[in-house]
Amino acid sequence: MQDMFKRRCSGQTMVVLVATFIVLMLMLALAMEWGRLTRARTEMQQWCDAAALAGAADLPNADTAKSTAASYYARNLGLGENDYKLIGTQGNTSIYQIGTDKVYVTTPYESDVTRSLGIAPEYVIRVCSERDVGLYLGQLIGVSSMMASACATGVNEGAGACYVFYNCDPNSSLIITGSNIGERVSIKGRLHTNQDFIVHGHNHRASGPVTVVGRSVITGTGHSFNIVRVPLQPCPEFPTLPTSLDSYRKMAEESGQLIIGKDYRISRDNPPSGVVFVEGGDIIGTGTGVSANVTLIAVSASGRGGNIKITGNSWDLRASDGVTLMYATNGVEINATGSSFDGLIYISDGDFRFTGSNCDSRITVVAARGIRVDGHDLLFEAPCPSLISVKGGIRLVE
Repeated sequence: MQDMFKRRCSGQTMVVLVATFIVLMLMLALAMEWGRLTRARTEMQQWCDAAALAGAADLPNADTAKSTAASYYARNLGLGENDYKLIGTQGNTSIYQIGTDKVYVTTPYESDVTRSLGIAPEYVIRVCSERDVGLYLGQLIGVSSMMASACATGVNEGAGACYVFYNCDPNSSLIITGSNIGERVSIKGRLHTNQDFIVHGHNHRASGPVTVVGRSVITGTGHSFNIVRVPLQPCPEFPTLPTSLDSYRKMAEESGQLIIGKDYRISRDNPPSGVVFVEGGDIIGTGTGVSANVTLIAVSASGRGGNIKITGNSWDLRASDGVTLMYATNGVEINATGSSFDGLIYISDGDFRFTGSNCDSRITVVAARGIRVDGHDLLFEAPCPSLISVKGGIRLVE
């Protein structure tokens, strides 16, 4: 009787051991299958990321961007840079066969994320890929493969973002005060500050996103801003095309408008035109303004000058070359009524201040130390395409 009981227990133990072994083997097999799928997805995600970034650099040229993205994907897959085949199109999407992967490249592309960032679809590219991953254990139950997929979205903000105000200094704020700024849209374009964004008053607004590194302090009523938190951004460089600072100096010298060691005063009796280059002095405009196509440049020398100051009414100044309106080493200050300004205002080592009313301007302002706008009924619009290129503007957003 006792021997029979021992044999029965021994048999049950064997059954349990066998069942446990089978479960462990199944778990091991499942882990291996899952590992293969995970590894495939991880690789594909890396390749989609790289392809999206590479393609974004060529935007807004959609055809070139798609080819570049496909080429980078192929190279990451271990193939030649031209080892990809276009097998179909669907709207803005081109479909490629690259090795065993099917890759979908879409541009122009738009999503909730890119809309919230104010990035035009022409400056966005999305790369997605699919792959059938063979299964070993799955074949026992009739499942020979599973689909692995990945996607990445790249943007070219440097080319596509049209900024009105770009504050570079991590120690100075971008400040908007006053009331009733813009009975229409007050700021049409993007804003950026490497420190705080401070708003006081009523009815201030921007159509594009406001990218902020520091705090957002908004008081008053009727404001409309889309605040986006970002890390510290590089300051855009003064554009070297179509004309560099040295070229502007030479142009001013040739036209007899290179002024060294003294101030240059603008008035209706002394209207400017072309390039005015002041070295070691300030550019000052007062009273009833003038209408002119002009590029005003004030560069400090021997610790003097480098400022541009415009005050009064009825000013109408436009960039003489369609790009640069003002360049100042130390600061630009505008206090105007019923005036307009058109072009890039670049301050390499100072700040920008705009006060006044009833002004309508198409400007991009880059200030090294801070930006402040005070007044009412002011409309600012960014010239597009952008007059500046932001370094590091190519990035992934999804």
